[in-house]
Amino acid sequence: MLNQSVIWISLALYMAFLAGVAITVTIKEKRAAANSSGLTATVKAPVLIMTYVASLMSTWVFFAGPGAYYRGGFVYFISELSYIALFPIIAHFTMNKVWLVNKAMGNSFVTPADFYDARFKSPALRVVLATIFLIASFPYITSVLVAIANACQYATGGNISYQMAVIVIGLIMTIFMMTGGTKSAATADMFQGLAIIAMLWVIVIACILGLGDQGGLLGAINNLWQNVQPGAQYNFFEYPGPNSWVSYAARFGYPFSCAIGWTIMLPHVFVRSGYFGDSMESQRKLTFAGPILQAVVWAGTMLLGLVGLAMLPGLTSSESELIIPYMINNVIVHMNPMLAKALMVAFFVGSMAVGLSTANAFLSVSTGIIYNDFIKKTFHIKVQRENTVVRTITAVIGLTSLLFALDPPDLIFTLIMFAIAIVMPLLPILIFGIYWKRATKQAAIISAVVGTVLVLLTYFVWDIGGSWYGFFGFLGSTVCMVVVSLLTKQDPNDSKDFFKALKDGHNRYFTIHSDEVTSENIVS
Repeated sequence: MLNQSVIWISLALYMAFLAGVAITVTIKEKRAAANSSGLTATVKAPVLIMTYVASLMSTWVFFAGPGAYYRGGFVYFISELSYIALFPIIAHFTMNKVWLVNKAMGNSFVTPADFYDARFKSPALRVVLATIFLIASFPYITSVLVAIANACQYATGGNISYQMAVIVIGLIMTIFMMTGGTKSAATADMFQGLAIIAMLWVIVIACILGLGDQGGLLGAINNLWQNVQPGAQYNFFEYPGPNSWVSYAARFGYPFSCAIGWTIMLPHVFVRSGYFGDSMESQRKLTFAGPILQAVVWAGTMLLGLVGLAMLPGLTSSESELIIPYMINNVIVHMNPMLAKALMVAFFVGSMAVGLSTANAFLSVSTGIIYNDFIKKTFHIKVQRENTVVRTITAVIGLTSLLFALDPPDLIFTLIMFAIAIVMPLLPILIFGIYWKRATKQAAIISAVVGTVLVLLTYFVWDIGGSWYGFFGFLGSTVCMVVVSLLTKQDPNDSKDFFKALKDGHNRYFTIHSDEVTSENIVS
C-alpha cells in the first residue's frame, strides 16, 4: 500500500527525533554531573509514568494484543483488567520498598540484581539473577524487531523485505542506545508513549467506522454475542474464547503471571518502577496513574481484536497478529483510500515507536547487567573508559538480537509470554527478602534455580507453559524460600545495612506523626 520512500522517510524522521533526544539529554547530563553514568536515571513523575507505560506496551499494542483478543475473546480482556487492578497493591508492598532502599543507598542501583545483593550479599546469587534477567531480555528485544519488520514488510506490500527491515530497525535501536543511554530512552518514552496512545485510538475509531455495513460497533457486538465465527468453536464473549484458547489453567495462569512478571519483574520495568523515581510522590503517582493508562490502552487493543474478528473471521494465529493492517487493506481502503494510507502510516510509526520504547529499555538494562553484574561486580575488572565499554556491550547485544530476529517463531506472543514466565520465580525471593529477616542467601539461590528450571520444564518438557506460564516456577520458588531458609543460616550483619535503609525510609516517608492527626481529619 505504501511506497518504499514513505517508510524510509518515516524511519529517517524517527531516527532524527531519537538523535535529538539523545544529544539533548546527554549534554544536559554532562552539565549536571561530570561523572554521570549512562546506565542510571532519575526522572520526575510525568517521565516516570510514561517510560513505565511505554515500556509495558511493547509489541502487544499493535500485534500480539489484538491477535490475542481475536483468538481469546472478551474474557481475555477481563483477565487483563484483573492484573491491572492488582498493580497498586503489588507496587506498594514491593517496588516502593525497593525505591526506599535504593534512595537510602545513594541511588546506586543499576540492575535488579543490585537490590537482591544489598539484601543477601551473595555474589553467586547475583550471577544467577543476572543470567535469568538476560534470558528474559533477548526474547523481548527480538519480538520488537520481528513486529516492526512485519509491519514494514506488510505496509509496503513486500517491497521492503523482512530481513532488510530487521537490519535497519535493529541498527536504529542500537545506535540510539549507544549514543544516548538510559535517561535518553526514558525521555523519549514520554513522547513516544503519548504518540502511541493517540495513534492507537485513531486506528480504533477508524476501524469501528468501517463496521458501518454491520450496524456499527453495537451491531458487531450483537453479532459476535449470538453467533460463532467461521473457524471458531465459541463466540467472542464465551469461555474459553473463539479459538478455545483460554482454558481453565490460562484463566488463572495468564493474569497471575502478568501481575507478577509483566508489571513488576521484567528487568526493564523493575528498574523503572523501583529505581527511576525522583521522589516518593513520583512513585505514588506511578502506582495509580500507571493502571489507568494501561486500562485505556488495553481497552483500545481489545476493541481492535473485536472489530477484527467481526470484519475478518477465520484468520490463522499468526495472521491474527497482523489484524490491524489486514483491516486497513481489506476494509478501510474501500471506505476511504486516503484514510487507509494515513492509517497504515500511523500503524507503522506507532509500531516503531511502541516497539523501540520497549527494546531500548531492555537494551539499556541488558547492557547494565553485563557491565555491572558480570564485568564490574563478579569479575572485578577495572575499566578505564566506562562509556566506551558500555557502548560496545550495547552494540553486541543489539546485533545479537538482530540475528535472532532474522529467524523468529511464528507468534510474537510466544516470545513475550516466555520472557514474563522466566522471571516470575524471582518475586518470592524479593518478598521474603523484604519482609522476613530469616530468609537466607542459600534459599534465594536455590529458589531462583529451582523456579527457573520448573518454568523451562513447563515449556519444553511438560508442554503446559502456554497456559500456566510461570506459575509452577513461582510455586516452587516460594516453597524453597521457606524450607531452605529454615534449614540454613546467614550472618545477620549481611543484611544489617539493608534493613536499616528500609527502616529509615519508612520513618521518613510512611510514618504518620501524632501531631498530624487531629479531630478535623477523622471521618466519623
